[in-house]
Amino acid sequence: MLGTGNKKTPTDMRKTTIIAHRGASGHAPENTLTAFKAAVEMKVDAVECDVQICRSGEVVVFHDQRLKRITGERGKIKRKRLACLRRLDAGNGEHIPTLKEVLDLLDARLVINVELKSKRCAVSTAQVIRNSIRTGFWKPDDFFVSSMRYREIRRFHEIYPEIPTALLYNKKPRRLRKRIKVLGAFAVHLNANRIRSTWIQKIHNYNLKVYVWTVDDPEIANTLKSEGADGFFSNYPDRLIKKH
Repeated sequence: MLGTGNKKTPTDMRKTTIIAHRGASGHAPENTLTAFKAAVEMKVDAVECDVQICRSGEVVVFHDQRLKRITGERGKIKRKRLACLRRLDAGNGEHIPTLKEVLDLLDARLVINVELKSKRCAVSTAQVIRNSIRTGFWKPDDFFVSSMRYREIRRFHEIYPEIPTALLYNKKPRRLRKRIKVLGAFAVHLNANRIRSTWIQKIHNYNLKVYVWTVDDPEIANTLKSEGADGFFSNYPDRLIKKH
């Protein structure tokens, strides 16, 4: 496991925050242990991972509902047991990891954004995070949890209010006032292909940070930074680290 170091939290990150999207997924298969290890070696501020529940109940780190794009196999994550998923190739011989494996690897070295991708995954995810905090070096503010599934992020917040949350939007952010009150969110995540500078200002008016996904071009990052973006999710975080 990676040793502990000078990690950053959502409340004390430098102004421009670089978050490795699904690990350093431009350099290694996405959401694999190799991708997360590469991100740590690049000295990113945080990593992002996607979680779902498989048929046998474990919290696995995988983005798509279907296996085809990543593994070449047919079927859905929710219909496969962990033992079956273990036999699949997630790229370059990597396996599909569990959230526990990812947290054990990172060992509280840096902040992690856990995105809830599937229905009814909030409870199990909260349990894995709580166990890692109890048994390892992790602290609640080493995490922030996000989702496009509002009910899931709300459920997570009800279970574990000590963990910061972030609102994830693929279009114009709506109902911010209500959702901030319910979730106690500290940030909003916006799609780089749909973002508008007026949205950033509106979000800042609520004292929230704005993190933009997915940004691999330093020039685009510079433009968004000038418009007020606080940080970026990137498949190639090393490119942005050099510029920021």
